[in-house]
Amino acid sequence: MIPLKLFVALSALSAASHAMAWDYVLLDTDKAAQNWQITSQQLGVQTDKPFSVTLRTLHGGRQEGVSIVDIDNGTMKLSVVPTRGMNVLQASVGNVRMGWETKKKHNIKKK
Repeated sequence: MIPLKLFVALSALSAASHAMAWDYVLLDTDKAAQNWQITSQQLGVQTDKPFSVTLRTLHGGRQEGVSIVDIDNGTMKLSVVPTRGMNVLQASVGNVRMGWETKKKHNIKKK
């Protein structure tokens, strides 16, 4: 019975924010992505650990036009590069960085 209640609760949350999600998910391929941020507070979600999702676009030099999605769930922070095959740029839990150091210092957009 618990899985059914969980499914119903998640479905209700999904349905409540479904229309707004389209505004942030679909991107026009002819235009550069615009910077934006959505937070748990904006969505009206009451939680002990506020979360946020931010889209930002890098400018200047070889990184021009590279998009970065920053996801912060209140415990873990994750940066994903959708324009580079959903590459995980960095991840951390608190002050602990997860991953390895690379010699590559730039996120270059392929032409």
